[in-house]
Amino acid sequence: MKPFWILFLIALFFLPDTAVAQNHAAMVKSISGKVSVQRQLPSQAQNQNHNTEQIPARVGMLLQSGDLIVTAYKGYAGIMFTDGTVITLGPKTSFTISNYIFSPETATYDFLFYLERGEAVYHSGKIGKLSPESVKVTTPKATVGIRGTRFIVKVE
Repeated sequence: MKPFWILFLIALFFLPDTAVAQNHAAMVKSISGKVSVQRQLPSQAQNQNHNTEQIPARVGMLLQSGDLIVTAYKGYAGIMFTDGTVITLGPKTSFTISNYIFSPETATYDFLFYLERGEAVYHSGKIGKLSPESVKVTTPKATVGIRGTRFIVKVE
């Protein structure tokens, strides 16, 4: 568990003061071990199958709503969302960005993520402060509304 906290603190140290561009939901800020992203490919008019691609994660990689991030046995990932929220994923974790909208200009916010297995440390950004009711985490057995600024969730 010690490396998990070290990675989390390193990710917090390198946070910028302002959010990054809005054409994505988040950015991979740090990686340790094997981490991959499973992303849905745009469907073609002729091909209605929902194809996905699996991409090795790398620092600086932009993430989108719908992306599934998977860490291996000794994998960790630090993810920063455009509102400044930081989520650190521990080993053997499966984490999906189900929905993410951060639009302060129109006061539209939505942050829903799904933790199928593993562990995540959440540190709230602007969405959690401006619209705490918009932040929700779901697991295979529960949905939780977030009202605090930091928490750890573990799903076995």
